[in-house]
Amino acid sequence: MNSKSKQNSLSMKKDGRHLRSVKTQESIVNSTIELLMNSPSVQWPTAEQVAKHSNIGLRTVFRQFDDMDSLICSCHEKIMAEFENFLINQSAADKTLKNRITFLINERIKIYSQYKNVFASSILNMQKFHSVREGFIEGNLRLKKRFEDIIPEVLKLSSVDQAYLDTCISFASWYRMSIFYKFSDQVIIDKFSSETNKLLNLEG
Repeated sequence: MNSKSKQNSLSMKKDGRHLRSVKTQESIVNSTIELLMNSPSVQWPTAEQVAKHSNIGLRTVFRQFDDMDSLICSCHEKIMAEFENFLINQSAADKTLKNRITFLINERIKIYSQYKNVFASSILNMQKFHSVREGFIEGNLRLKKRFEDIIPEVLKLSSVDQAYLDTCISFASWYRMSIFYKFSDQVIIDKFSSETNKLLNLEG
């Protein structure tokens, strides 16, 4: 085998190892997210649980990710990509303010329901993992920006009213009403929409 053939062979081996490494990382990330989404305790899984669920050795998990914080960071990146894709494919068809509010609250509750464990675990683990705190802040800022893009009228409110509205329709408010008080999503949607309408000087 000549020098050029050896270089090509070595390059192919490196590419193959890189491809396997990427697939392994994807498998670990997908397993971590799946475990979290189905966890009754809304806690991020341990490295041992991830290794068992993904059928990958624990040492391999830590070869691919330096620690749980870096793994969770990769999970947040994947979740945010899905989140962004979901928002891109949604649009408020009706231009009236009241219907835009209804559309946006419906969308917000759908997101809360779908990513319930992600939001809840982020609140619980905000001090434990840097990436969790950053991901939680990024997600909430994206939702706030989404609200302002579709309902720019909210920017006419005072800063305290803007903060109050953001709190009223936050994940924490939905979670408390849904999990603790057992209200249906439709009841919560109606209430969130009503409160938003009131703050924007519409009839509730």
